[in-house]
Amino acid sequence: MSRRMWKAAVCGWMLWGAVTSHAAEFSVGRVDIRFADEGWKEVPLPDAAQAYGGDRSGALAVQEKLFVRDGGASETPVLILVSANSEGLGGGRGGHMTYSVECKSDEHNYREGNEGFRASFAQCLTVTPLYDGPGVIKALAPQLEGALKTEGAEMPPFYTVWSRHAISTGSFVDVRVFTVFPISAEGAAAADALPKDVPPAHVVWGRQLKDAVKSSVYSLSGRLDMPPIRLVAPPQPAAAGGG
Repeated sequence: MSRRMWKAAVCGWMLWGAVTSHAAEFSVGRVDIRFADEGWKEVPLPDAAQAYGGDRSGALAVQEKLFVRDGGASETPVLILVSANSEGLGGGRGGHMTYSVECKSDEHNYREGNEGFRASFAQCLTVTPLYDGPGVIKALAPQLEGALKTEGAEMPPFYTVWSRHAISTGSFVDVRVFTVFPISAEGAAAADALPKDVPPAHVVWGRQLKDAVKSSVYSLSGRLDMPPIRLVAPPQPAAAGGG
């Protein structure tokens, strides 16, 4: 029932139908993603539609992909779920979307973004502590539940960093990062009072992700430069014996 078995199961599923890019460049909808390091594989997911309002009703064509970085036998994979619009409102024929936004921290999770009714854009960064893996996937990535639940393998708990930015044209980028180990981040420490189990470095890194997501949404090319993901693995126990 080990996490190693879960890792092997995820990697086996990932490799089935997955695509590897040696240049660490991929696309999702209108977005071109560039990872800072190699070793990423993409797993396409079924295309979907997202209902919208504003001055008209309808649905927005959305593409979604899972990206997995397998760091080798000693590292649990990093999972990144990315979704983005494939074209604008009305098939690119114009329209206006508004948002009712609420992005507030609570006792356990850190959030920062805008708030309001009928806002012209929606931005929210969410950073969570380490939560039970099956619960995280069920709440934030239910489309992956069947693939990540493997008989005889224990799904590990996950930290989550989630950034979403959407604008009035319907263009949006949504990035959800799931890691087993903490992320190391360089930069100014988060000055905000954080929920006690949220790693400050994850807020620092999350703000880098938030800026990258926002830049992608407003960019004509849709380019999304993912910040480097460097994990802080716990120290390995010393080998028995010696002398």
